[in-house]
Amino acid sequence: MHVQDEFTRQRELDAYRIVDTMPQAAYDDIVRLAAHLCGAPVALVSLLDRERQWFKARAGFEHTETERRIAFREHAIRAPGRLLEVADAANDPRFRDNPLVAGPHGVRFYAGMPLVTPEGAALGTLCVLDRTPRRLEAAQQEALGALARLTVELLEARRRLLDAQRAAILERDARAAVAAANDAGAAAFSIVIVQVQRYADLVERRGGETVELHLDRALRGLEMLLHAGERIERVPDTAEFVLTLAGVVEAHRLNTLRGVAERLLAPLGEDIVCAAASSGARGDSPRTVFERADEALTRAKNRRISLADARLE
Repeated sequence: MHVQDEFTRQRELDAYRIVDTMPQAAYDDIVRLAAHLCGAPVALVSLLDRERQWFKARAGFEHTETERRIAFREHAIRAPGRLLEVADAANDPRFRDNPLVAGPHGVRFYAGMPLVTPEGAALGTLCVLDRTPRRLEAAQQEALGALARLTVELLEARRRLLDAQRAAILERDARAAVAAANDAGAAAFSIVIVQVQRYADLVERRGGETVELHLDRALRGLEMLLHAGERIERVPDTAEFVLTLAGVVEAHRLNTLRGVAERLLAPLGEDIVCAAASSGARGDSPRTVFERADEALTRAKNRRISLADARLE
């Protein structure tokens, strides 16, 4: 997959704000149903993130993620819309040395249906695994495809809800920021996104109460740095903050915000990623500025794991 293709796919995955979210009953029901209909001991909703495959839901599998390099899904997403079925991975040169096959998991059978967005990006798969070589029947293949489409519908519903919530908040906050900027003789506003990585894993390891305590402290600490008319919001059920600032955000101010967030959230032991964008004098809408900040966030996260995206800068 070319760098540009992978950047676009990763950008789409980031926009859904689904990786590192807490377990949800609807996704859990999907994997249980997939396992039952396909007669498989393991079923997963797997999302292919930068250096890992992360499981939004899992049945019969204890790990929440594995390394990307051993992902069957890496092959599956190369053919969006088509089922990848591996009857016997131990006899398939693509997979026979894979730790999931050669190691204690002993995976022999894999069937994965890509989760393809309306824009054509393959985010991951709904897949079933077995320790016995086999093939799915036609009805099972159809069922897996239907459940994969249902999974994408759930992802789309989440994205639409987040977009609607964000639009209302940003419109209100941007008006306040622009009014404050006008008072200071400027017209621009800026949006800053501060994101703590691996939220669901943090909650599992540290406990929800501890994580919420530190996130609340960070919210209040960042709020103290805001000027009149500026706002900060936390995205519901995430470890992400969105700040709307008056004027064009300068590098030194962004560094100050990042530094305070890192200091207050250091006890959680996870990376903080921060990015910003400004409206300038172009009359950009809050949504447009947010999307630019969000794309900058994707690039910042890519650089953390040394993805070769220099051509995209």
